[in-house]
Amino acid sequence: MAENEDPDDKNPDASIYGETETFYTIPELNTGVPRDPAFIRVLARIEISIGVALFALLFAGVMYQVIGRYFPAIGWVGAGELALLSMVAMTFITTGYLVGRNGHVVIEVFDQALEGKRLFVVLRVISAVIMAVTCLALAYEAFVKVQVEWLRTSAAMHVPLGVLYLFALVGFLSAAVHSVMKIPYANRPEHQLDISEMEG
Repeated sequence: MAENEDPDDKNPDASIYGETETFYTIPELNTGVPRDPAFIRVLARIEISIGVALFALLFAGVMYQVIGRYFPAIGWVGAGELALLSMVAMTFITTGYLVGRNGHVVIEVFDQALEGKRLFVVLRVISAVIMAVTCLALAYEAFVKVQVEWLRTSAAMHVPLGVLYLFALVGFLSAAVHSVMKIPYANRPEHQLDISEMEG
């Protein structure tokens, strides 16, 4: 072999580009982040398990609707309602998990400017307190709606609409707990949402 000859030149499947290391090939998503307390880990697993089950119901409802278009004899109006209710319940029940992993929508105006400074810790504490208070207010509203909407039922499956607000109540209470638990760790790296954790 010639001295300057690259061994990959004879391999037709070899890339013409060199090996590249990026965020996607070697993610540093949660490097250095302290481990959650056992209670939060158990709570997160329960939320994800319920979320996965609701997603399965959502998928089943949508697929049943699709099949019903080709085979009208097996069509069921409740399939669409099942998918819709599952989607709403899944959105609520995963609220706490998303808040705990910074998967909710945030506007980071001062984060980069204050990163590495003491005011950054103060900013995180204030953000966590605001999030906890907001979630508690939403949990109270969900509690009120559970009582008000329990007598109303859905059109096809006759499910009390208050059930949806039970998911909201649990989800927002969980989000408040996740927010409060961020306060003691405000001076350390925060958890970031890792989609691989949600793969069932």
